[in-house]
Amino acid sequence: GTVTPPVGTLLASGNSLSARGVTSDGYEIFSDDFASQLYAVPVAGGASQNIASLGSKFWVTVVGQVVFAWSNVTDANVGALTIWSSAGGSHAIEPASFGILGSSSPDGSQVLYVGNVDPQGQTGDVFVAKADGSGPTRLLQGQQLTGCFPQLGFAGPYAIATHCDVARGDGPSATISSFQSPGWTRTDLATSAENMWSADTAGTIVLVSSGSGVAVVPVGGGPTVTLDSSGYMGQLIQGGQLAVYSTTTGVLRRSPTAAPSPMTLGSGVGGFYGFSPSGNNVLYYQNQDATTGWTDLFLASTVAPGMQQTLSSAQTGAVNGDAFTADSAYALYATGNNVCTGAATFNGSPVNGGAAIPLGSNVWSDLSATAAKVIFTDNYVATGGLRYGRADIESVNLAAGATPTLVVSQADANIDMTPARDQIIYSWSVQPGPLAGIYVTPVP
Repeated sequence: GTVTPPVGTLLASGNSLSARGVTSDGYEIFSDDFASQLYAVPVAGGASQNIASLGSKFWVTVVGQVVFAWSNVTDANVGALTIWSSAGGSHAIEPASFGILGSSSPDGSQVLYVGNVDPQGQTGDVFVAKADGSGPTRLLQGQQLTGCFPQLGFAGPYAIATHCDVARGDGPSATISSFQSPGWTRTDLATSAENMWSADTAGTIVLVSSGSGVAVVPVGGGPTVTLDSSGYMGQLIQGGQLAVYSTTTGVLRRSPTAAPSPMTLGSGVGGFYGFSPSGNNVLYYQNQDATTGWTDLFLASTVAPGMQQTLSSAQTGAVNGDAFTADSAYALYATGNNVCTGAATFNGSPVNGGAAIPLGSNVWSDLSATAAKVIFTDNYVATGGLRYGRADIESVNLAAGATPTLVVSQADANIDMTPARDQIIYSWSVQPGPLAGIYVTPVP
C-alpha cells in the first residue's frame, strides 16, 4: 500500500537509525543499527558526532547531560563502557563494566559506574570519575552484583551507593554509603538495608529502609530518625518534606520527615509505579502475575486518607511509559497487555475520580508532553530486530477531550521527547531511501 511520508525536520538520514534517548541539554542519541555505531545530534540541528562503536549487543542509558554506552555486551551483561557529553566529548573509560546502570551529577561533570566486573557479571567495583573519564576513584571494591546491584546517584556534594560486600542474604542485605567530594570520604548511612534509597531535592537527607523500618538519615551521616518501625519501601516527595511508603503488611502511609507522624492512606500495596509531579497521587499495584510480571492497578491520594481508586483488578496491567500527565491531573496506564507483543489498551484516568478514558487498543508506549498532553505509539506491529516494531505516533490533550491526533504513520516504535516536552523525536525506516532517518516534530 501507499506509505505516508514522515513529518517534521530531518536531523540525520539513514535507513537503519534508531532513537535511543535525549540529553537534558538537547542532543538526540541514536544508533545506526546496520553500522553498529552510536551518534549524538543537536535537536536544534547540526552535525552528528560519533560516540562509540556498539558491536552486536549493546546498552545505552542517558542520564541528564551524560550518555552511558556499553559495547560488545556479553550474555552476562558485561561490556566496554564509553561516556559522552556535549561538554566533554566521547571517552572509553572502562573495558569491563556492567550495563545498564550509571549515574551523573546534576551538572553533568561527574559520573558513577561499576567497573572491573568479572566475566560472569557477579562482582565489580564502584567508581566515580569526571565525565571525561579522568580522575577515576574507586569507592567500593569487590561488590556482589547478583540481586544487589549498586543503586548509584548524587545528592549535593555526595555520591551515594547501595552495595553488598558479601553475597546477599534472605533479608535486607545492602549497606547504603555516601561519599563526600572532593576526597570521597565514605560514611555508612544504613546497614542490613533494602537495596534502594531516595534523597531530598536539596541533597541533605536520604530515606532508607531496613529491618527496623523506614528512616531518614543526614546524607553526611548523623542521627537516624525512624519514621515508621513497620515501614518497608518508600520514596521522598514534595522536595523531601514527606515520605510515602508501604508497610511490611502492605499498608500505604505517609509521614513528614522532620517530625515523624505516620498517617494511613490506604491498603494493599505490592509496589509503586510512580508519583504524580505534584506528589499528590501515587499509582501502584497490589498483586503481580508471576509469569508475565503484569499487575493490577490502583490510584491513591497521598494527601487525603482513604482516597483509593481501583483502575484494574485484573493482573494484566502495567505502566509502559510515564505514569502521570505533566499537570498531575491524569494517571496513565496500560491494561490487557498482549503476551506476544507487549502492546496494550492505553488509558488516562482523572486523579479526582471519574471514568477512565481509553485512548488506544494496541499501544506500545506513552510519554507525557506539557500540561495534559500525551504522546503514544498506537497500532503497534512487532518487526523484531533492534527497533522492536513500528507504530503510529498519536497525540491527545486530555483536558480537551479523548480524540487523538495522528502525528506520523508507521514510525519506529522507540520515540523520545525534547527536554521541554514540546517536540517528538522519532526514527522512520518503513521505506528505505532519502526520507528514512531521525526526525523532530512539534507536539500538536
